[in-house]
Amino acid sequence: MSLKLISGMMKSSGEEALLVMDAGGTNQMVVIDRQALLEVGAPPRCDESRLQENIDLFSRIACAKYDRGDVERDGRIRIHAADLGA
Repeated sequence: MSLKLISGMMKSSGEEALLVMDAGGTNQMVVIDRQALLEVGAPPRCDESRLQENIDLFSRIACAKYDRGDVERDGRIRIHAADLGA
């Protein structure tokens, strides 16, 4: 893996989650959108427990996107519901 998970948390708005990952000595921010959190499990929930239940999956998706160079202009990796099936 090219990235290593440091921490994961929900934003205070509850609309998305953040992962902080180590990219060889620098921090890589990963944003997980609400729809991805809702669709990753049943019943649909967008909360801290859903994030923690699936943090390994989100970390693997982030690593794959990072390795492909799929990084936004702002330097962040964004995970959407469509990324769950990829």
